[in-house]
Amino acid sequence: MSYDVLIDLRAIQDYIFSSNKLKDNLGASHLVSHIFDDFKDEEKGFCGGGNLYRHCDSESQAKEIVKNLSRAIFETAPGLSFNAVIEETREEEGFSSRMERLHQKLQEEKQTHQQVTTLRSYGVNAQCSSGPLSAQYVDYSDGSRKYISEVVKAKRLAADKAKDKINKEYQNIMGKEFVLSEEFNKLGQKEGEDSHLAVVYIDGNDIGKLYKGQKSLAEYQNLSRKMNNAMSDALKATIKILADNIRKGKWKYYEQEINSENAESLPLPLRPIYIGGDDITFVCEGKLGIALACTYIDQIKTILNEKDITFCAGIAIAKTNFPFFQTYKAAEALCSSAKNKRFKENENESYIDFHRINASIYSDLEKVRKVQYKSVDGIELLYRPYKIKDLEDQIENAKNFAKTWPKSKLAKFREVLYKDSSERRAFFQELESRGELELFYKGKAFENYKHSDNFTLGGKTIYLDIIELLDLLPEEGSNEV
Repeated sequence: MSYDVLIDLRAIQDYIFSSNKLKDNLGASHLVSHIFDDFKDEEKGFCGGGNLYRHCDSESQAKEIVKNLSRAIFETAPGLSFNAVIEETREEEGFSSRMERLHQKLQEEKQTHQQVTTLRSYGVNAQCSSGPLSAQYVDYSDGSRKYISEVVKAKRLAADKAKDKINKEYQNIMGKEFVLSEEFNKLGQKEGEDSHLAVVYIDGNDIGKLYKGQKSLAEYQNLSRKMNNAMSDALKATIKILADNIRKGKWKYYEQEINSENAESLPLPLRPIYIGGDDITFVCEGKLGIALACTYIDQIKTILNEKDITFCAGIAIAKTNFPFFQTYKAAEALCSSAKNKRFKENENESYIDFHRINASIYSDLEKVRKVQYKSVDGIELLYRPYKIKDLEDQIENAKNFAKTWPKSKLAKFREVLYKDSSERRAFFQELESRGELELFYKGKAFENYKHSDNFTLGGKTIYLDIIELLDLLPEEGSNEV
């Protein structure tokens, strides 16, 4: 009698992204990515995206896998937790039906059981300097004495263990000029300036439905392998494009730095943190977030060569010292916003949403947009999220505005957009009468704006997005590619 076991890691995002130290996030990612290494079987199962499936010859073998995984987590990845279900294999069922039954049981299990794998903090304990848990170790890695929990220690040990392997994996792609950073403030930002960091979260659309359509274990394995390889290859292609563009002078700051005496081992302004299944999270210099998200989606679409597989992305940009977990949660919310628009428009396309956090505390995305992005007469000042092709058109529009409009006039334009229809119309007439400044609305989705005399259509405008994009795109060098 055979059995199926399905295991799902809980709250992966909270485990990986909860620290404000990039090294902790990288270590946590390494632990999550490799926790199943000793338990996967290429012939009898598959793993990816925090899930492990195994077909076992007996119930005792299935239970042994769960027991040994529990021990491995306690010993090497404290703080990580999982749920597991074991079901007798019903030979009369097809594989997809068995998987559906396992997932249903797993959802029930999640509602009733939650593991505790850490020592909770009490009033008599010293508290970890990097989180809410009890401190159990002393850390001197940054030159000062700090108390840390076993969770943080495990993540930092994992980061040290993975460092050489990861650098070796990407070094040939980056070239000798670049290294991968382990600090948020070393991603190409200029010292002493108002530096920003972008968190990019990209997730596949309806990939779960694809898996449900697989009729056999072999089909599941092939799809899982295909997605894992494509996600990794698309990242490598994106890194290569970024490094090549910097070397060719596309980004002005690096054009100056790469030709200076300090040209060796510059930090690559992109750092991948986690790839799991059909989603990826990376951080980069603030002005590169939107451009690199577009590049990554273009690359993975090319690699997969599957018209029906699409992706959505959320890009959150904040000051480098802003709490990282809040920026990550904003990126997640933006990806959900992009998926919601895709669903409403019923389009099987890739969508992107972006937001710059200007407050000292991040608030709910939907509430912020309802309050801060409305004109006095109720016009929606945000057109985003965008289909990726439309966003690429908007980027071109933004570049044209940057080349032809003075900053003072753009500031006036932004101010006018918040006013009522009569004031917007007056500003439009002023532009018309002087004939010095052109409005740009390249793209099939925006061409009807040429008929508007107050910058709006259907209660929306594209122009505030364009103005905000001006500060969210990299400054191009003299040798534009």
